[in-house]
Amino acid sequence: MKKFLYIIIIFSISFYLSIEFIGDRLIKNKLEKNISNALNREVLIDKLNIKYLSGEADIFGIHLLNKKFEGELAQIDTVKLNLDTLSLYSNNIIINNVLIENVKLNYYFNFTDQIVSDNVRSLEKDLKDKNYNSQSDKYFNISNLDATNISLSVISPNLDISKTLKLNNLNFSNIGNTSESKNYKDVLRDVFNDTVELVKEKALNGDFLNKLESFDPKQIENKIKDKLKNKLKKLVE
Repeated sequence: MKKFLYIIIIFSISFYLSIEFIGDRLIKNKLEKNISNALNREVLIDKLNIKYLSGEADIFGIHLLNKKFEGELAQIDTVKLNLDTLSLYSNNIIINNVLIENVKLNYYFNFTDQIVSDNVRSLEKDLKDKNYNSQSDKYFNISNLDATNISLSVISPNLDISKTLKLNNLNFSNIGNTSESKNYKDVLRDVFNDTVELVKEKALNGDFLNKLESFDPKQIENKIKDKLKNKLKKLVE
């Protein structure tokens, strides 16, 4: 009888440890794949830790990579979730609360041949492209989501611009990809559209740039003129 109890205890401990370590790795890989597929961009996660008994999960280091630019479109330090852990193994994941902390958005743009290209518009296009098949094999609903300590870096490699803005905290409720929730793609699209408008309003505004030390408000204009002069010079030669 004692041997039988020992076997049961050892089996229970082994089973729990398998879920804790192997389960986390499998879910992390699945999560990376599903998010990458949904956003049509590579998404990497450094670490996932799920506390199955308490229904809590911590995600460390989320990286949303750019497609046509170097670097990352977004970086998130930590995400804390309160969820129904058993739902992770079903097709309908139930998430009660999400706290996203330390979010860094990177707005890359270039000016080439009098055309401005950036790393946000292509994502916005993918999110609303009905021909793009990004159907996930998992459904999820988030009752409440908070994002805190958000910054926006405006970067233009060919214009030598790199400025950072502090953004307001965000709050969303009832978002996901179920019929009862607000579509998370619509929410993301609105966020990035607002980001573009904010860049136009503040980061590329002459009055704002004037307030920044060591920045010449005519810097962008001069760089563009130099580029056009060089193009004309090559045509003449």
